[in-house]
Amino acid sequence: MTNVTNETNVTNITNVTNVVNEFHYDNGVFYQKDDEGYVVVPGPVGVEVSSIPDNAEKVKLDDGTMNYFWGGTFYEKSAKGYTVVPPTAGALVENLPDGGEEVKMGDVILLAYGETYYMPVQVNGRNMYEVVYLEEQAEEDGPSSN
Repeated sequence: MTNVTNETNVTNITNVTNVVNEFHYDNGVFYQKDDEGYVVVPGPVGVEVSSIPDNAEKVKLDDGTMNYFWGGTFYEKSAKGYTVVPPTAGALVENLPDGGEEVKMGDVILLAYGETYYMPVQVNGRNMYEVVYLEEQAEEDGPSSN
C-alpha cells in the first residue's frame, strides 16, 4: 500500500487532493480525472508518496542533490518517503515516458512532457534528455538550460 500526502491532508492508498485538483497515484504514476476518465499526468509538486518504483532513475544534480525520475516526475528523498519536486534546468535523464510531444523552437526540437521541456543531447556517447527552461524570448533565441 502506498500513502500519498500533501501539506493539507493525508489520504488513503491512491487518492490525493492538491488544492483544486484530485490526483490518483499507483506505482509511480499519477492520474488526474478528466471528462473521459483518467489521464496520466506529471506528479504535482509538493506531494509526498511513501514509495516510488525500484527502477526509478537516479539523477544527480550539479549541486550534488540526488533526485529520482520516474514517469515524467522528479522526486527527492524525504523523511516520510519521496516528495515531488520541480525539475531542475540542466538535469539529465536517460528515458522519457510515453506521451510527450515534439515542440520546435527555432532550429531546435524539444520534447515536452506536461510543462517540462527536454532537449535531446549526447553525453559520453549516450542519448540523454536535458531539462531546459523556456523563457519568454525562447521562440527567438532557442531554449535555455540555466
